[in-house]
Amino acid sequence: MGEFTKRVRADTVPGPLRRAFTPEKWQRAFAELQEPDAVDHDTYAAGLALNGKLGAIRGVLKLSSSESVSATTKLRAFLAIANYDFFVARDKTKLAMEKFRTEREGKSKEVYTLEEIASVKLSLPGGFEWKPDEIFESLVDGIELPIKIILQDSPSLAGNPQLNQIQWGEVSRELNLGILYRFTEDLWDDCLWNSYQMVEKDQRKVFLPRDLDVLRAHRIGLARRTSIAMSFGVMATQFLSDSLNRNARLRVREISGIERQGKRQFIKVAKHGVATEVLKEISVLRAFASEAYYGDLLEERLESLHGLTLSALIDAWMVISRAAYMLMQSIDEKNIYNVSEKICTNARLPEFAPTLQIEALVDALEAAAGISKPEGRRLVEFFTFRGAAKQEIWAQPLVPVGPETVTPVFAAVVSPNLRRLVDVWMNQAGIDLGKRGPAFEAHVRKLVIETIAKSKVLSPVAACIEKDYTFRPKHGREEQIDLIFSIGNTVFVAEAKCILEPTDAKGMAMHRKTVLGAAEQVLRKVKSLDENRTAFIADARQFNMTLAEDFVVKPLVIVSTSTHVGVAALAVPVIDELILGRYLDGELEDIAYQPSDPASSKRLKTLFYSNATEAEDQASNYFASPPQLQRFVEGLRKRLVPLYAANDTDWTAYIVTLECVAGGVPISLKGSAALTVEPASTSPSQKLTGLG
Repeated sequence: MGEFTKRVRADTVPGPLRRAFTPEKWQRAFAELQEPDAVDHDTYAAGLALNGKLGAIRGVLKLSSSESVSATTKLRAFLAIANYDFFVARDKTKLAMEKFRTEREGKSKEVYTLEEIASVKLSLPGGFEWKPDEIFESLVDGIELPIKIILQDSPSLAGNPQLNQIQWGEVSRELNLGILYRFTEDLWDDCLWNSYQMVEKDQRKVFLPRDLDVLRAHRIGLARRTSIAMSFGVMATQFLSDSLNRNARLRVREISGIERQGKRQFIKVAKHGVATEVLKEISVLRAFASEAYYGDLLEERLESLHGLTLSALIDAWMVISRAAYMLMQSIDEKNIYNVSEKICTNARLPEFAPTLQIEALVDALEAAAGISKPEGRRLVEFFTFRGAAKQEIWAQPLVPVGPETVTPVFAAVVSPNLRRLVDVWMNQAGIDLGKRGPAFEAHVRKLVIETIAKSKVLSPVAACIEKDYTFRPKHGREEQIDLIFSIGNTVFVAEAKCILEPTDAKGMAMHRKTVLGAAEQVLRKVKSLDENRTAFIADARQFNMTLAEDFVVKPLVIVSTSTHVGVAALAVPVIDELILGRYLDGELEDIAYQPSDPASSKRLKTLFYSNATEAEDQASNYFASPPQLQRFVEGLRKRLVPLYAANDTDWTAYIVTLECVAGGVPISLKGSAALTVEPASTSPSQKLTGLG
């Protein structure tokens, strides 16, 4: 990497996403360098080209910056189009999944995985196919630009929207331009941070990746995270249903309806004990998002929220999400459109931007979650997108459309990555994210200690230092070690990193930088132990870790994310707590799940070892290449993504990337016909979900 690229990364030379950027300044900064390298030339060329595309998009945007149309009219129009597109994508997804099930049920091999269902794609104009989640994400990302433009000068939102003024084709076009703008911004970050190179081919621009490990780490992690979330959802929903049948109560009461009395709106709250499938789903999302090691962080009173806790914040989100579901249900009941016939008249498009009165939400928060009205108003404001710094529509899914009304962005409310949003909310609320690091390290140590203790195979031969450990050799520097455990005469030294799951190009680069830094650290610590073997043997003895003189030291990096798991960094295995825990358990469990008859589900186990010698001998290879990740690795494939022109003078391009569609069945079924699950009579197909 050359000096020019370093300066752009450091922001001493403004890149094309900065307001201070001009082509002239860019050219001048590049010309000042005496010996730019190949990466510098690539950065320079990509910056000029992508600045031109961003300018072309901004030049076409008319409605969002128009002064002849009121702010509330423009906001309602963009929200209506985005929400309408969400309904279309949602219903097309249902049809695609039903088609998948019908086709699979007609085949003799009835077992299929949840990942296969999640891999269905929808065809969109332009000849390319996209996953439903990609479409939902693009709708949220795309609407953010026009809404920011509309709200940037804090306009008055008084008065009724005049939607008869709107040319709906123009609104739809600007929404798509917003998607294109966000996509172009991410592409620039890929060029700057992830070594993407722009080349000319057949009179078109093509963007090529030069560091495939960045993509492999992210795509495998994304597919596995989806798999884990679905598996958790299946089991947690069943557990929740069983608990409710035993008179357990949910934290938040059900929203049962939305009514009007005159001009006032009322959000009805059901009695305790009422729980629809939607509320169960939201409750499961909450459980999945609340990491076990967050502990006290969830109940810490936040000064920025006047004493409210993160737990109350999540409760409030659940109520708001459920109210948004009720609005969606009312749209469904009106039969405004038919997705198979693509019918929706322009006259009815405004109905896709229904409103919630702020006071009605405040009352609902008090009734459903026990949040006082003053606190409720602060929470509604927290979830309202104003275009402020650090705000994003995923985290603030309510858009103000009047002085006392908001409209939800359905895609952000219905299909969020709530685990990521909790991290975002923690950051926005001023929680020191650095507190999560020690909590995560302690959580991993506890996992290792407890799993070893209950293992008949490992407990006689394995040990773990219970606390944060510092090795102090007579010669050399002190080394703080997050996790150190042994199996037999093999010592595993691990660097634990609690980091944010990346969701954009720069985030991927920062995540990889952190992992590579962790790998460098743990290699240095392994070297210290190896060079001071006698001192470490004596030190380890006080922690009930008995080692021979020829003990072996192996490095590990343990991350809190799915990203990078299974993709080594500097030849150091990168794993997470699930990969680690499964090996210490000695087995991997898959569940053949029958949706129509959960009680018939069968657990299928794969043993990793049967005695202590096997446990020690196979551990290093397991961590280097976890077998449960193999089908994700095999599911990697090249993908071509288009970058469309904003107007007739703009250029088009293709981006070469990777995608991951988990292939095959979990390892418990490979080569084992005896483990095939007999289907129930109500349905010839079964879903298979993995737990690793």
